[in-house]
Amino acid sequence: MGYHRGVMHLSRALLALAALAAPPLAHAAPPPAGTTERRAVRCLLVAPLENASDLPEAAAAANQALVSFAGADRERLLSEADLRSVFEGTSLELASGVPPSLAIELGDVLGADGVLYGAVEGRSRSTRPTLTVTLRLSLTGSRDLLMLATAPVVPQGAERPLVAVRRAAAQAGREAMALLGGPLPPHGCFDPDRLWLMRQAALRGGARGSPPAASVPPPSATDASATPRLAPASSPPPATARQAEWAWRLGARERFAVDGVAFEGRSARMARDAGLEDLAGAIRASPAVRVRIEGFVDSSSRPDEDARLSLAMAEAAGERLVELGVPRERLSWTGRGGDAPLLPNFTARGRAGNRRVEVVALPETAAHP
Repeated sequence: MGYHRGVMHLSRALLALAALAAPPLAHAAPPPAGTTERRAVRCLLVAPLENASDLPEAAAAANQALVSFAGADRERLLSEADLRSVFEGTSLELASGVPPSLAIELGDVLGADGVLYGAVEGRSRSTRPTLTVTLRLSLTGSRDLLMLATAPVVPQGAERPLVAVRRAAAQAGREAMALLGGPLPPHGCFDPDRLWLMRQAALRGGARGSPPAASVPPPSATDASATPRLAPASSPPPATARQAEWAWRLGARERFAVDGVAFEGRSARMARDAGLEDLAGAIRASPAVRVRIEGFVDSSSRPDEDARLSLAMAEAAGERLVELGVPRERLSWTGRGGDAPLLPNFTARGRAGNRRVEVVALPETAAHP
């Protein structure tokens, strides 16, 4: 698979995240004034390395070496192999190697606060081999470069070139892994539910506006604390599979994005609202909850304008729900601006995917007739 085609497939995989129901991601806090930037990274994504060498399997060999660093810190590290397993057997495909900008965007989407990425470059088939493994460690939010390590690939004796590549990658990776530590986020790293939802989106082919997969519930749904609150028998039953899915999520107090809602470009004028019709049915079937509608936009250089637009989008969705029969007192809305992007903002499809409406189920209230 060619380089550009591989990046295109990874972009398709990221596009599938637009349908996910996930809370805003919390990244590492900035260091206090006067402290060094070389601080611990709590949640690290190891992105697929690029191969710019004449050795076809060089990047794969380097990635294998980095997987070995997981060990006891596996809960802190999402390896390249772990990431590929999310898309295994689906119509989406992870690129064989990703460039730096896309690696950092991918880490941001997955909730990592640090991303390890790089390349294997040079020639192995010459009288003067120049094969080199280069690794970089960057923060996802600030894009600060915390580490740059370069290790030449020098086979020892009759050692095969790929073995030498793995050894060089391990040498270059030690410095990055030394920065892996610090207190874990409150809910740990790389939420299994989020990865499960990514896979469900990939199994649906990443199609926007399609109903959520009504298969097995996410891992947390097996916990007693995640059992949804059932609506009284007098409430109207869901009329569609999507209404039933969303009613379940409302009862489980989940946050989720509303599929089937689109706006005309970067405006609050609604171009498609079929998802709101199903949301209205789900809310009517869940009278024990109030709902907050949150609007999100692709971030620009004017955060105040982003906040106003996202609020207008949320209000438009809320007013449409009222028109569809949802009591106004059960609704509230707010704008989140460019917070919590689901997709990279450097493509038109990514920016469009980040313009969305999400639903948050609030604490119980008295049931409405």
